[in-house]
Amino acid sequence: MKDDMILLHEIERYLEGEMSEAERIAFDELRRTNPIIDQQVAEHQLLLQQLEQFGNRKNLQAKMDAIHNNLDIPQLRNQAQAENQLAKRLTIRRRTITNLAAAACIALVTSLSTIAVMQHEAKKKSTAQYEDVRRVLNNIQRSQNVLINDFNNKRRAPANPGTYGGTGFAVSGNGYIVTNCHVVAGADSVYVLNNKGEAYKAVSVFEDISSDLAILKIADSSFKGQPLPYSLKSQNLKLGEEVFTLGFPRDEVVYGKGYISAKTGFNGDTTAYQVSIPVNPGNSGAPLLDSKGEVVGIVTGKQTTSDGIAFAVKSAHLKHLLDEMPKDKQVRKDLSHKNHLEGLNRVDQIKKLEEFVYMIKVYN
Repeated sequence: MKDDMILLHEIERYLEGEMSEAERIAFDELRRTNPIIDQQVAEHQLLLQQLEQFGNRKNLQAKMDAIHNNLDIPQLRNQAQAENQLAKRLTIRRRTITNLAAAACIALVTSLSTIAVMQHEAKKKSTAQYEDVRRVLNNIQRSQNVLINDFNNKRRAPANPGTYGGTGFAVSGNGYIVTNCHVVAGADSVYVLNNKGEAYKAVSVFEDISSDLAILKIADSSFKGQPLPYSLKSQNLKLGEEVFTLGFPRDEVVYGKGYISAKTGFNGDTTAYQVSIPVNPGNSGAPLLDSKGEVVGIVTGKQTTSDGIAFAVKSAHLKHLLDEMPKDKQVRKDLSHKNHLEGLNRVDQIKKLEEFVYMIKVYN
């Protein structure tokens, strides 16, 4: 506050020509090198011009008052006196206005800073309640079966366990897979492994950070696609509807069952569901399906303050993203066909689904 008042005093001396030649040269250099001070000088100069114009109007008013006083008309004289008294009550010293304006600006900046700090803390607190569910592969012992598959299989990922892992599932029969952005973020290379232990190199072709979804394309000539047995459900589910998921919190696919517990996701996100279902690191990107085997969402994360609370982006949003992809990267519309899982029991549904759900392995 004190430094701001000193700066305003120096600006006034500068604009009113009260500085010595050396002081003026130094202040000109300060304006040249400090855009903020230069802007303050310009704004203060504008204020002084407005005050000068106000003073000129007052001088004109005073001259008019003098003319009225010289007239021998009592009514005009009384009116002039009343206007003069009103003008005196409205007259405030220029420096007082400047000081008040400076104090108001400082108070405004302080208030905005306080609000910004509060919003930042609130965001930190909110973020602390949400956790993505990719898993750190460096700290996980791989299973003996996977090691044997890697040894016997010509199509395999690099020998090291990788950096991060997650889940993805096919959205077309020709090698397009959806997962979460946070699973593949910063990846040097990405591999996808099917339920047979076969690994294929993949590349990210489309990402939507706002919904945390990424579309991968298998970049391997040896990959042979097949028609999808499930469809994409665009209608919203109702509270309490049963859902299930397949994911890779381990080196083998894991089944989880739950239900829709809220129609919106974390912090009221309308593009997602809240789901009461067990999820663990590695479930990021897993498909969420209804009892008929239709895809209704994609698992993205969980709530850290409550056990068994997960969040999933709605499949309607995924469909929108697939439609918005660039034409040269358009996904074949396999998800609009008839659902072939309807009417099957859960065991048979899972058996067919396993071929289209992949473990995502990221190397940095």
